[in-house]
Amino acid sequence: MLLTDITTRTPAFAYCIAVVFLVTACAGITDVVSTGPDTYMVASHSTMGWSSAGAQKAKAFQEANDYCKNLGKQMLPVSTNETAGGFGKIASGEVEFRCLKPDDPALQRPAQ
Repeated sequence: MLLTDITTRTPAFAYCIAVVFLVTACAGITDVVSTGPDTYMVASHSTMGWSSAGAQKAKAFQEANDYCKNLGKQMLPVSTNETAGGFGKIASGEVEFRCLKPDDPALQRPAQ
């Protein structure tokens, strides 16, 4: 009985897996691109209605941090942008950032 259930449900299960794969394949994050000396940009976008702009910006921040860490540096945001998703719109977030040496004065917080 169990084998019959698996056999009859396999096409529906395979169809569901294919749909999930195709929908998630549309989401992505760009490669980090240089926009100037030690300055870079990365962007992230979702599928329609499946994520928020804030979540996409957070993914871009994570990618920026990882990129700078791989260079032995620290990430300093220069500017950010996000676009909310909705009907016919895809949520996105982007971060422009610099990769600086850990002792760079620009990374110090101003005294309060």
